[in-house]
Amino acid sequence: MTQKDNTGLQSDKELEPLFELVKLKRQKHGEKYDRFIFAVIELLRHEFPHVFGNMPDQNLMQMVSFVDVIGEDSHRMMKQLQEACAGCGWCCSQTVGVIVTAEDAERISRKLKVKKLDYFAVNDGVWMIKKAHPCQWWNQRNGRCRIYNIRPQTCRTWPTLPNDKSQSCLQPVAECAYAVRVTAVKVIESIRSSEQANIRTGQSVN
Repeated sequence: MTQKDNTGLQSDKELEPLFELVKLKRQKHGEKYDRFIFAVIELLRHEFPHVFGNMPDQNLMQMVSFVDVIGEDSHRMMKQLQEACAGCGWCCSQTVGVIVTAEDAERISRKLKVKKLDYFAVNDGVWMIKKAHPCQWWNQRNGRCRIYNIRPQTCRTWPTLPNDKSQSCLQPVAECAYAVRVTAVKVIESIRSSEQANIRTGQSVN
């Protein structure tokens, strides 16, 4: 029988696709990805020192990376942890190149009664907010969105993005306390699920 690790995944064959996803994400985001993973590790060690305090960096980094690229639970976790969003405005002020759907560009322009190309640009069929660093609709005084009720889908699903398997994974942004918190909770839930599975397996064997 193949031994399972702390993420509840079997070794060797089952882990190969995850290694590949982590590799691709690291290649795509570089140092930004590693900073995000270490931000999650720092949070885990601070809040759960008895679990993660003595775990080697390499082991913990691998565990967090694996859980990060498994995206099925991201949306559910985000809904449960909405209060984790500090409303810091980082996503509204520091994100460069906010892609929107053609439907969003049409809908928002219609609601605001403006010409679509006044606020959006299109290049090779890809629509983007013209002024997005900071976003033209971000209120710097209170950190709120001026068009929150009609904001684009990209903003509604932040901080997720599709991975190479078309699953919704979290943006690797160490500055986003929301993304860091959600990933940390996913790690904890993964460990608990693994422990419960091991208990059930042990009971069935006995």
